[in-house]
Amino acid sequence: MKRTIMIIIALVLGTVAGGTAPVADERVRLPDLGDPASRTLSLPEERRLGQQLIREVRLRVPMSDDPELRHYIEDLGQRLVSRADTPDMAYTFFVVDSPTVNAFAMPGGYIGINRGLIERTRSESELAAVMAHEIAHVSQRHIARRLDDSRGGGLQTLGIVLAAILMGTQDADLGGAAAIGGMAGSIQQQLNYSRAHEREADNIGIRILADAGLDPEGMPRFFERLAEATQHQQRPPEYLSTHPVTESRIAESLGRARSLSNGSPDESITFGLMRAKMLMARANDPEAAIRHFEAEMDDDDMESDRSAAARFGLALARLEDGEAEQAVQDIEALMEDRGEHPSFFIALARAQHAAGAPEQALETLTLGLELYPGQYPLVIHTARQQLRLEQAAEARELVRRHIQRHGGDGALHRLHAEAASEAGMQYESMLAMGEHYYYQGNLRLALDQLDRVANASEAEIQQRSRAVSRRQAIQQEMERQRR
Repeated sequence: MKRTIMIIIALVLGTVAGGTAPVADERVRLPDLGDPASRTLSLPEERRLGQQLIREVRLRVPMSDDPELRHYIEDLGQRLVSRADTPDMAYTFFVVDSPTVNAFAMPGGYIGINRGLIERTRSESELAAVMAHEIAHVSQRHIARRLDDSRGGGLQTLGIVLAAILMGTQDADLGGAAAIGGMAGSIQQQLNYSRAHEREADNIGIRILADAGLDPEGMPRFFERLAEATQHQQRPPEYLSTHPVTESRIAESLGRARSLSNGSPDESITFGLMRAKMLMARANDPEAAIRHFEAEMDDDDMESDRSAAARFGLALARLEDGEAEQAVQDIEALMEDRGEHPSFFIALARAQHAAGAPEQALETLTLGLELYPGQYPLVIHTARQQLRLEQAAEARELVRRHIQRHGGDGALHRLHAEAASEAGMQYESMLAMGEHYYYQGNLRLALDQLDRVANASEAEIQQRSRAVSRRQAIQQEMERQRR
């Protein structure tokens, strides 16, 4: 990863200085920004730039593979977008598996949220505040304006964006991070939003929060705490590097937030459940995690979301500690007190499987899907459980139907490929793997899978035809990229 960062930096700085780029196969191929005299990018142009950049990001940046967390961030993002007054802009949210505190917006409405940011926030409103701020940068075309301003200046702006994103995934405690951070300084300066843009994003983000029924004071509260916690650090979090926080900015945002305060915020229990899962995922000692969650529970208010999240985390910790049957009882009690929730069904099924009841686990997930039809994490976990029980045909049909109705992503296409392979459908599996590689940004591996199907005389005519058509579309896309 560090080598990749150094290559990207060398490419960017070498281009700026008129130097030589790295060897061709290491080069980040990004589109020409066009005529310097042209106006701000159109929405379709910006979306195409974003699609190309997100492909590079997926190849180089560690992405979260937790379907529940990814679904939650996408769902929360779309809740905010519905209040953003940008009907013509499509937004895509994704989670970067990095402990650094960072979030970033890219051309075309692609918004990345680092795992470290989710862990640092204390409420859904605080997390949503950062997301709303990034949405405002997109909705107000701040990114497109910066790209437009850089035309004719000799800067490969998209390469700079990619280099900075890579910087934002690195743990400052890793060896060599100081040197990397020093080299990143000039890159970060190129990325900084103007004060006017930051003020506008704050104001619009606060309004989005209020309109979405969340606490608008979550923005100044989180920024203030983050600034206080890091004021003595030699290197601040990446988010503060690109979004400097001053006392006047905090005071101004606080005043605006208070004027829009809407009383009790409508926050989801899912925020606490996801943070409990994330804490458990990085815990080295299940017994220590058990003690932590026991201390988090509020005996005087067992109906609060905080207590529910602590009870959920406690069940996960007991499951990790080998107490599967106790975890089953804990989650069943939680469901009886707080009602059904997709994460409860998934956790209960995990505990049941670990307790030696895999068929019961599948029944639990199936019931969850009946209550929440088409719910992405439940589809993923149900199909995986079906594969464990050697029900490949059922898993294939479930995933294939979901992709047809709701669209696919890298995880779904890979799961489709696995299910089709185990069901004896070799060429359908190859087609699905081609889509997986395409989504992950590796177009050449995608073409390799499609070529194998297109050239297989024993494949069905519809499969060969689909492979040829899809191969042609990808080749045309690669040709546009080369140009």
